[in-house]
Amino acid sequence: MSRQNSHVAREGPHSLSFLSPCNRRHGVVTVWVVVALVALLGMAALTVDIGQLVIAAQTAQDVADAAALGAGRELPIHGTAQSVALDLVAVNNESLGGFTADCSLDNGDITFWGVNETIPDFGLLGNYAWGMRVTTHIPVDYVFAPVLGLEGATISRSCTVVRMPVGGIPICPMWVSHETDYLYGQEQQLLMAEQQLLMADGPHCANIPGSFGWLNPASGTDDFADLLRGYNLTYEQIVANYAAIDDIWFAQTGLSVGLWKTALDTAPDGLARMDRAMWEPWAGDTFDSFHNDNPRIVIIPMCEYLGDTGGGAQFQIHAFGAFYIESVNSKKKPYDIIGRFIQYTLPGAAGDPLSPETGLWTVKMVQ
Repeated sequence: MSRQNSHVAREGPHSLSFLSPCNRRHGVVTVWVVVALVALLGMAALTVDIGQLVIAAQTAQDVADAAALGAGRELPIHGTAQSVALDLVAVNNESLGGFTADCSLDNGDITFWGVNETIPDFGLLGNYAWGMRVTTHIPVDYVFAPVLGLEGATISRSCTVVRMPVGGIPICPMWVSHETDYLYGQEQQLLMAEQQLLMADGPHCANIPGSFGWLNPASGTDDFADLLRGYNLTYEQIVANYAAIDDIWFAQTGLSVGLWKTALDTAPDGLARMDRAMWEPWAGDTFDSFHNDNPRIVIIPMCEYLGDTGGGAQFQIHAFGAFYIESVNSKKKPYDIIGRFIQYTLPGAAGDPLSPETGLWTVKMVQ
């Protein structure tokens, strides 16, 4: 018994020594599993927070873009542009899904540039061109990063736009004197021939023999009525009759009342401009509230008479006027086409920042 017990006693320590390395391996694996899980959870946590930052950055950019493009239409009136920008930021905050964008005048988040000033990383502004930058900020509270001592961050994004004159467009083939004061909202007699009868001192075309206020399209007489009507113009017609500042066009003479009546006033096919203005969605439009594609809107070149008579009379385009036609009288003398100057922005049009005042604008995102 003593020998057997002695044997057991001797083997006891060896037995424990034999099991100990296995236990140690299990312990090491457990430690590494814990470390890996912590790392994976940390990476997942950081991924969530980084994702929040990415979404916030895109949201801040979207809000800045919308505010700048909307406010840019009001340039060069800084006060109005600021108000529109701030209003648009506030309106967009209603649909940001938990984020809140901030734009503050106190922080210098709205910046303006004027004629002949330089926008950093863009360049020099030309005559009658203005720029503005809108910056928005979105604070982001981290969800998991606070365990690393990081509480949150503020994402800032900016958008810079330039409002500039449009350099050339398809036009309504009639003309208004370039000396006409460009006063937004002021009624104008657009029918130059009638001004000769109505104004005591005569219009600026009073001494232009054979001119009745109409222009011969660059593509030829056949396109006159189509361009005046402005309905379903073909791509070829638009390209062929594209007009730019400093272009010279010739007079269209001997134009009967019936021809411009069926283009502007009323027509048997119901497609004259004033006919179409009664269609939806334009039927309820007024000068104070109208859709920017209303058929009443006409783009007319504002020209200088260079000389000659009849069909040889030459007119140089100095600017473009955007008019909202209020009324057309083609039934009895004195005939008239009454329109009002409007502020008109042509989205996506190519702009020439060095061209003179035109009253026809494009707002272009530059940064």
